[in-house]
Amino acid sequence: MALVEPTSLWHEIELPELTIDKKKDKDLTADEIATKKSYAKSLLKQENEKVDMTSRLSSSDRNFVSNIMTSGTLSDRVSALTLLIQESPLHGLKTMDTMLTMTKKKGRQEAVMALQSLKDLFIGSVLPDRKLIYFADRPLGNNSVQDRHLLLWYFEDHLKKFYFQLVQQIEALSHDPLVHVRDSMVRCVHDLLTSKAEQEQNLLKLLVNKLGDAENRVASRASQMLVDLLVAHPGMKMIVVREIEQLLLRAGTPERAQYYSLITLNQTILTAKETQVANKLVEIYFVAFRRILKLSEEEQPTKQAEEKPEKKKGKKKGKKNEPPKKKGDAGLDVDELQVKMVGAVLTGVNRAFHFAKIADETVEKHLEILFKITHAGKFYTAVQALSLIFTISLAKHSVSDRFYRTLYESMLDNRLLITSKQTQYLNLLFKAVRADDDMRRVKAFVKRMIQIAGHHQPPFICGLFYLLNKLMTAKPALHTMLTTPEEDDEDEHFVDAPSEDEDDAAEKTQSESKSNKSTLYDGRKRDPRFSNAEASCLWELIPFRAHYHPTVAYYAERLFAGEKIEGEPDMHNNTLIHFLDRFVYRNPKKKTTVTRGKSIMQPLAGRQDGGIMMTRGGTEERGATPVNSVEFWRKQVEQVPVDEIFFHKYFKQKRSGEPVDEEPSNKKRKTDGDGLSDNDDGAEEDEVWRAMMSSIPGGLDDDDDVDMDEDDEDDFDDDEMRALLMDDEDEDEGSIGEVELVEAPPSDSE
Repeated sequence: MALVEPTSLWHEIELPELTIDKKKDKDLTADEIATKKSYAKSLLKQENEKVDMTSRLSSSDRNFVSNIMTSGTLSDRVSALTLLIQESPLHGLKTMDTMLTMTKKKGRQEAVMALQSLKDLFIGSVLPDRKLIYFADRPLGNNSVQDRHLLLWYFEDHLKKFYFQLVQQIEALSHDPLVHVRDSMVRCVHDLLTSKAEQEQNLLKLLVNKLGDAENRVASRASQMLVDLLVAHPGMKMIVVREIEQLLLRAGTPERAQYYSLITLNQTILTAKETQVANKLVEIYFVAFRRILKLSEEEQPTKQAEEKPEKKKGKKKGKKNEPPKKKGDAGLDVDELQVKMVGAVLTGVNRAFHFAKIADETVEKHLEILFKITHAGKFYTAVQALSLIFTISLAKHSVSDRFYRTLYESMLDNRLLITSKQTQYLNLLFKAVRADDDMRRVKAFVKRMIQIAGHHQPPFICGLFYLLNKLMTAKPALHTMLTTPEEDDEDEHFVDAPSEDEDDAAEKTQSESKSNKSTLYDGRKRDPRFSNAEASCLWELIPFRAHYHPTVAYYAERLFAGEKIEGEPDMHNNTLIHFLDRFVYRNPKKKTTVTRGKSIMQPLAGRQDGGIMMTRGGTEERGATPVNSVEFWRKQVEQVPVDEIFFHKYFKQKRSGEPVDEEPSNKKRKTDGDGLSDNDDGAEEDEVWRAMMSSIPGGLDDDDDVDMDEDDEDDFDDDEMRALLMDDEDEDEGSIGEVELVEAPPSDSE
């Protein structure tokens, strides 16, 4: 009779309790432990033989299983073996060995299928929710130990070693040349690591090492699996961070592995209680700064000394084989992947800095690197660095002056014109100016904001004016730049050249003019506080009242009137593609997906700090009426938004003579052939032209009406000529079609 009845949950078998007393229990020697172990091994062997003799399966089931193992498909064989192990792992040692042998076969499909089946078995019922214990770590010297104890303890020891062999096989397949095999192994490692605690250290190393995989798909999968692991087990954050740190700072780690390590770290979700994890992350990020940019304070003097003689030699002898290195504005070695790594580091620092408690010396040590980043690399990296410096300056006011000088200078950066991160920059500018208490500096920023607006496209200008309206609401003193005249507002004075007797008087006038110049606005000052912007007005805002874009002109009028700008702070609503989408009556797609991708760091649905956003299209406007609907062109002009007046005038002119109860989209217009007639097409073009001219400031001049009337006769002549040409083309096409339909006669040879 078997000592243990067959069951799938072997770890829940009740055993007689042992009274453990360290004083009474004997400490066994190594030979005694080996003897006990060999005896327990014989017990397990006898247990399996007894169960095989009694045969858990009936004769028909036994024949069915044997037929499957000999002539069944691969999936059938794997399923049969899995069922035998699942019925009783304690009595299925031979079946488990067979499955492990299948994982070592050369056929990748068989190996992957067997390994995934074993993975499901261990996650399901074979492994307990604790770590397995070795046989030698059990209280073997206790006098109350029975054979059932030894049997189960030895099986647990055997299962622990078997599971280790399985992990080794997973590691071997994780280096397979085929990408899908490596990707499957990454998933297996994640499932085992998330579900069970056994071999978690080795499994974590395997998963972290796959961040350096040569294939982007596998490395990205490993990064996503690590993030999911931290969500499932938040207590492992410090362990995972330290493991990634070893890979990141290891000598000879490829840049690709460093990049995926950084983007994995910066997606770590932190709480207010996890100060140690945040401190560790910030420390890793700052070390990565020095390694990526190679700007550590110890290496700078030696580099400058080595570069001088190399430059002289380079003029005489140039190296042909070595390509020139890309250098940024500050002389930094900038590579495409390095720029991404710097951006990932800055993103991580911005997220972890709010939860960390770092010494002032550590922050000041790396501030110089951050300021250098603002002048090198891509503009997105500079924005990230400025955002981090702004966060630091809120806590340490000694840095604020230098930060505002750098931000003031960045507004004239040419990269701002073409960057895709204009929204992030405007939000940073808005938060920084709103947090500043020095009104001289705030007015200098406002004046430069208006100055650079003329160089940008309407979406940027609208976002800038929207934030400027918010600033004027938060700081009412800014309205004086629009309402209070300047002190020296007189006309120019023309004075004759002084004579020889009037030299003294001329010197006095020159000194007075110099004093007057010192109070004038000077936008070339490096420090905005000394530009004297508080003594000037916003003259640069006047041209925007007649801007060609209606929304820009509307926002400018609201700024002059001191009224609040209503509407959504979305820059996409003022882009050209948004206008074209409405012009072709394209209905925007409704937002179906809640998240973008599988990343945990999702953008907010709306700004909570009063800033602007860019939706990139694809979302439906709230309360928007289709421009080609009857409801839209029935509205009064005062009820129509300024950027839709053109559509309103066009449809009102076009549909004025048609019945109102019929929708324009459902109307069927009679046309010749496969499109509109030429007369209708020309009439529509005239209506579109009139609507466009009437919607712009100034309207349509009378001379233009006369010119268009005079050109009507020419249009009729052109229409007649076009009709004749179309008839000729139709005749030609008909003749060609007739020739193609005629079957070719048989040749004489046939």
